[in-house]
Amino acid sequence: ARIDSPPTVHRGKVVFGGADGWVYCVQASDGRLAWRYRAAPLDRRTMAYEQLESLWPVHGSVLIQDDIIYCVSGRSNFLDGGLRMIRLELATGKKLTETIMDETNPETGNNIQEKVQVLQMPVGLPDILSCDGKFIYMKSQKFDLAGNRLEIGPNSGDFVAQASVQRGENAHLFAPMGFLDDSWFHRSYWVLGQSFAGGHAGYYQAGRFAPAGRLMVNGNGYVYGYGRKPEYLRWTTTMEHQLFKADPNPPEIPPDFGKGTKAATAASYAQFPKSASLNPAGKPFTIEAWVTATKPNGVIVARGGPAEGFSLALEEGRPVLFVRSESNLSSVKGPKRIVGGWHHLVGVLAEDKKMRLYVDGERVTDGVATGLVTKDPAQGMEIGADAGTAVGEYATPNSFAGIIDEVRFYMSAMDDSAVAKRFKNGDEMGNDPRLVVTFDDGTARDFSTYRNNGTLEGGAVVEGKIGNAVQFTARNAGAANNAGTTKTGTDTKPGGASSDGDAKSSNSLVKPKWANDVPIYVRAMVLAGNKLFIAGPLDTIDEEKTFKQLSERDEVVQGLLAEQDRALEGRIGGLLLSVDCDSGRVEHQIKLGTLPAWDGMSGANGKLYLSTTDGRLMCFGK
Repeated sequence: ARIDSPPTVHRGKVVFGGADGWVYCVQASDGRLAWRYRAAPLDRRTMAYEQLESLWPVHGSVLIQDDIIYCVSGRSNFLDGGLRMIRLELATGKKLTETIMDETNPETGNNIQEKVQVLQMPVGLPDILSCDGKFIYMKSQKFDLAGNRLEIGPNSGDFVAQASVQRGENAHLFAPMGFLDDSWFHRSYWVLGQSFAGGHAGYYQAGRFAPAGRLMVNGNGYVYGYGRKPEYLRWTTTMEHQLFKADPNPPEIPPDFGKGTKAATAASYAQFPKSASLNPAGKPFTIEAWVTATKPNGVIVARGGPAEGFSLALEEGRPVLFVRSESNLSSVKGPKRIVGGWHHLVGVLAEDKKMRLYVDGERVTDGVATGLVTKDPAQGMEIGADAGTAVGEYATPNSFAGIIDEVRFYMSAMDDSAVAKRFKNGDEMGNDPRLVVTFDDGTARDFSTYRNNGTLEGGAVVEGKIGNAVQFTARNAGAANNAGTTKTGTDTKPGGASSDGDAKSSNSLVKPKWANDVPIYVRAMVLAGNKLFIAGPLDTIDEEKTFKQLSERDEVVQGLLAEQDRALEGRIGGLLLSVDCDSGRVEHQIKLGTLPAWDGMSGANGKLYLSTTDGRLMCFGK
């Protein structure tokens, strides 16, 4: 059978599970079979990855605690009768207990779906188990040592409330997608905590409240990891990672974190993911908002970048509508400053390419665009900033300072009459708005039928033009850039950890002892004494710079991306680095002609062992 992970060695025995549904125990001395136990309830097979295997496979790395083996067979709570948590005697393979986890809520006997809260649900997929001596863990699901499930279900349906439950005696290292997942999916990473939130607004939240990263190791009183930089703990297209050292205990959450005056001191904006209902390609559109500005420059609403998109902004106090079509920029600007006091702004791009701008119900200017938006922009929609590459001729993020309320987006061109009635009487301009954001409940929820819900980063909930609104704050362009380190090819120039006052560190409560750039994507990591060993393919591109080049259709970027692809595929080898745990500085490096298997490195008896993707095992001495 396929064995997906290393065996567990204990008291002269080597124990592992297989995809055939059996648990095997062999003698460490000569490899002879001591016993085997079928953890699958029946001998039934299915095809998986072009190979026959059991309907109830078992991960190779079983858990042994106090001479008892813990393993889980099955694929999902909802398939083939569910998962089975089985306890076996190490010496004999005798079954001690079996706990079934299926679609039933053991507390009520009803379907487990009653535990679902918004986008959060109980753990339903198996993984390699872990133990802290008191409890067993399967991802974030906790068991007692008798194998009984404890605390089933999410903490909350709210993204932040769910992900902020991290600190406490039950904090442990887990992977919400599974320890064996090497896909590098941007919504997944390891966490040293207790909880994880799903969904477009939840996946990055855990990293704000607990140490988190693609890979992490615990030891010497610290946790070492390779995770995304704090400024990328948000809904984002681009992201960069760093190697870090931090306290393993999730930090305490200040009472004012993420709200009130503290939130108003940093840059703030709302983001909305791409969706088919917000695709403006080849269509007219209308964008509206109520605003009261305290500074003369800033983006009110933006979608897209320098290739395709649009934005409604203030420039020197005057409202401007920008439209990008095939990299050509068109704009119309109002004649008067509107800083201070409430104003109703509406920007329209008609099917005949005519642009119209309205202030307080009256058309103040018009013009003609070079064309409609021709493609669905790569970037999502933002309120209060243009967080990616810029639509207009301004420096990103060009954050708005002031209050924004009642944002609506229509995939149709409103006329003078509709805009005037909207301003005077509050009449809806159209019967099919694609986005309706009122901020009345203090969130960036979309109240249109399309439910394009967004996430609100910072901002203070205040009294608005109609109900509540959000007060957005500005920051200077480039404040989010990482100024601490540089990365060029195989050279690394580590900097220090971010200071508490840094704009980039304000997005996370985790304050590392050090955080440095490294020239690789870390795929394997092991801690040995005061040395941290990491290995992986070369990281050759700066994602922010590359994304900007892509948006501007720079032909050079395709060659850079091709080179990065070659690195990720292992065609130019990789690097093995030795890092000093006290300073985070790279001390030695060895070029590898291949790539490490995911998490495929271990250390024992003064030697380092590396499993590679081309099927080899490497051993390095002192």
